[in-house]
Amino acid sequence: MKKRETISAAIEETFDQQVDFLQRLVQTKSTKPFTSETSSPTAPVEREVAQMIQQELHRLGFKAELYGGSSQRPNVLCHVPGSGNSEKTLILTTHMDTVEPVDYTRDPWGGQIEEGRLYGVGAADAKAQIATFIYAAHAMRKAGITLGGKLTLAFVVDEEPGACSPYGTQYLLEQGLLRGDAAIIGEPGNKIIAIGHRGLYRFRLTIYGEATHTGIRAWEQGTRGHNAILDMARVSVALSECPLPTSSSAAFPNRKSVLTFPTLIHGGTGINVVPSSCEAYGDARLLPGISAEEIKQLIKDQLAMLSISKYRLDDLLVVPAVETSHESEVVQAITAAVEATTGIQPRLEGGGPTCDGWMFITRGIPAVCGYGVRCGGVHGADEWVDLNSMRTITEIFAHTILHYLGAS
Repeated sequence: MKKRETISAAIEETFDQQVDFLQRLVQTKSTKPFTSETSSPTAPVEREVAQMIQQELHRLGFKAELYGGSSQRPNVLCHVPGSGNSEKTLILTTHMDTVEPVDYTRDPWGGQIEEGRLYGVGAADAKAQIATFIYAAHAMRKAGITLGGKLTLAFVVDEEPGACSPYGTQYLLEQGLLRGDAAIIGEPGNKIIAIGHRGLYRFRLTIYGEATHTGIRAWEQGTRGHNAILDMARVSVALSECPLPTSSSAAFPNRKSVLTFPTLIHGGTGINVVPSSCEAYGDARLLPGISAEEIKQLIKDQLAMLSISKYRLDDLLVVPAVETSHESEVVQAITAAVEATTGIQPRLEGGGPTCDGWMFITRGIPAVCGYGVRCGGVHGADEWVDLNSMRTITEIFAHTILHYLGAS
């Protein structure tokens, strides 16, 4: 009980600093204009935020280094050594990049505080999680607790375009810079502890027709020209009505796979020209047991049934569906921390959106794929985070660290 009270007191004592840090993170732009296939390793999207995080960690007495494929897009790594009583390493990680602001009525980078909420793009996704991880670690140190095992904080670049980047988590893992026995990915929302995430398949379909002038006799008589946009319309209807493969998973009760097509479409070159091509994009969210290859084959089968033979189907992004066992030690640790701090037994379910969790789970590292602050407006207008929630989540993460790594 004494440790719990000491940790709570440490978080309370430094909470104003934590809020100030979150404000500064929000006020520092790290918006990501790219898609997964156009993302640049040298665009300085997160550089200023990474430097700010490193400075804050240094101010709090931690060592932090910047690592990346280029100096323009560095990831932040902070290793907090333990006493050696435990050989385990726990990774707490989230991303620094944000989406572009949409339809804001406030300054997207103002960090305004109104009625206990802090507003701004990325406030919840995922800059509040950055603040909670850092100040949870700080609370342990301030409370005089030496952890038995090692804690690693990792703040990464380039997650928003689809959790498939070679520049962030994947880079750190492949370079051997990020190692651990379990990981927690900070994502907004405290309604569930995400013990997995659905898979993601994004693709581009291009259908080819034949261009001709809309005023000539051959088009009038149907001997020349073929409208690629009309073919795409037929495909769109067919795919929207086509049943997807089914699967069941304990981590995803009452959830299903979803194919959304088209989400973006382009075609035609002029009002008086029959379109010779039409390009459309699709997004499939997949439960465990259903692969991107199955969806790709389904699309090809529909094209064949519609007698469409002139097309090109390009894979843009493939992320597998993953899940972590309810019985995993890291899941049990965060569950116990939530119950002890809030008195509420949390739901353990897979999350809908993807995150970098698959990069750990497919390497045999159990991962919680999302837990974080109470919030609203994520990827929409006037994103906000509840500050009282941030204080509570910071305490939950501190107790999760203690529960998993132990103390000397």
